[in-house]
Amino acid sequence: MSSPLSVLVYDGRKEAFRTAVDVLTYGMDDVIPVPWESDVVQEFLEAQFGSRPFVFVLIEGDAVHAGETAVKRAMDARGIASPVARGFEALYPKIAAPFGRVVHGEAPAEIHGTYRLDPDAREFVETIRQDHADSRRK
Repeated sequence: MSSPLSVLVYDGRKEAFRTAVDVLTYGMDDVIPVPWESDVVQEFLEAQFGSRPFVFVLIEGDAVHAGETAVKRAMDARGIASPVARGFEALYPKIAAPFGRVVHGEAPAEIHGTYRLDPDAREFVETIRQDHADSRRK
């Protein structure tokens, strides 16, 4: 049995970020990029965190990686050299808030680390995975 598809939640409101995620996930059949602003992601965030924080998230199996941890895991999954990935991981908490305010119009939430996928949030992740699987068959 194959492992479930990972879900990468990113800010899809700007073309540059959509392009960056397309480049990051190019050729990765096991990662589904989904914009933060999508309805199902908003429902997932509410169920997982009790609010709808503006946060970069990578969901792998039953683990939800947020903030700098998500950055590290995404780069590792892409095979980006460890020193480069660690550099971005270390830089993320220092630049995320000012960069977010200037580019996104809001600072990312101060949510970092790995969390267990909340049972109430699971249905939304499964919806994303199923929708993606359905779109692959078309």
